[in-house]
Amino acid sequence: MPSTTMPLALKPSSRTPRHCKTAASVLNKLKTSPGGFYAATPRLAYRTEYFSGRDGNILITKGLDHDEEFIIRGVFQVSRDDFYFTPDGNFNPANVFHGRLADLKLSCQLIAGRSKAFKYSLDDFSAIVSNLSAFEKLAPRERSHETLSVIQDTIGRRSIKLTHCLFEANDRDQDDNTSDDNNSSTNATPTDSLGSEYDIATWPVANRCKGHLQDIVSSHHIRPLPAYDESHVLIPPLQYETKLKGMLVEVHMAFCHHHMKKSKCDVFDAVLRELIVLSPPAPMPSSPFKHRRLNDGPYTEQYSEGS
Repeated sequence: MPSTTMPLALKPSSRTPRHCKTAASVLNKLKTSPGGFYAATPRLAYRTEYFSGRDGNILITKGLDHDEEFIIRGVFQVSRDDFYFTPDGNFNPANVFHGRLADLKLSCQLIAGRSKAFKYSLDDFSAIVSNLSAFEKLAPRERSHETLSVIQDTIGRRSIKLTHCLFEANDRDQDDNTSDDNNSSTNATPTDSLGSEYDIATWPVANRCKGHLQDIVSSHHIRPLPAYDESHVLIPPLQYETKLKGMLVEVHMAFCHHHMKKSKCDVFDAVLRELIVLSPPAPMPSSPFKHRRLNDGPYTEQYSEGS
C-alpha cells in the first residue's frame, strides 16, 4: 500500500496558542514544504498516477523509489451549505440510500475564500478545479458509466466535495499495521491516546443512530476528523460545526477513484488528510432592516420621510 503522511495518532495539543500565521507564510508552506503539492501548481496531473488498491485507485507521486500518496493542499472556505462534517454526518437509518452506518463518509464543500488577506484562495481556485478535473480524466473508466465528480456546481458556484471516512474496521487496521514496515506491531489506533469523547462507545450521534452505533462498537473504531483550530488544537466532535462551518481553512487531501461495476458509476473522492483553521468566517452583510422597530411602521417610509 502507498505510504501516507498522516501521523499514527492525533493528539490534542497542550502547547500555548500560536499567533495567527500570515497569508504569505501559509502560501510559502503550501508551495515549498515536503509531503505534498500546492493544488494550483500548473499541470499537476503529469506528476502523478493511480495505484490500484483493495478499495479502489488512489493517486500516488510519480518518480519515487516507493509508493506514496499524492497529497494536494490549498486554502479554502468551508461552505455553510451541504455541511456534513458532524459527528453522525446527518445519517438517517430510515433512508435506504444512506447504506450502513459503518460505511459513513462525512463531507463538506470547499469554496473559494473571500478573505482579502488570503486573496490567492480566490485567485487560484479555478486552477485547482482544473487540476482536479485532470486527475479524474487520468482514471481508467468506460464512457457509458456515470461520473460522480468531486467538483460540484450549485447555482453557478463551483465547490469541491471533501470527504472523510468516520469508521474503520479493527481487522483492517491490524492488516495495515502488519503490511507497513514503518509501523510498530502494537496495533495502535489513532484514538488510543485521546480522551473518552473520541471513544466509539461514547461517540455523540443522534438518537436515531445509537442502535446502529452499538452494533459496530466491538468491530470498528472512530477516525476523528484530523481538524485543528487556530491554536493547532484538535477539534472535538461536538464542536465540528461551530469551529469549521464557514471558516477559512488550510486543507491537505488525497485523491481517490472507485469503479462501481454494478451501478455503472465512477466515483471520485477528495479525502481529507489534515485541516487547519486559519481565520473565522467573513461577517454577514449588514442590513438597515435588522435593527428596526416594527411598531414604528414601514422602515422604507421612514427613510423616505427622513430624506
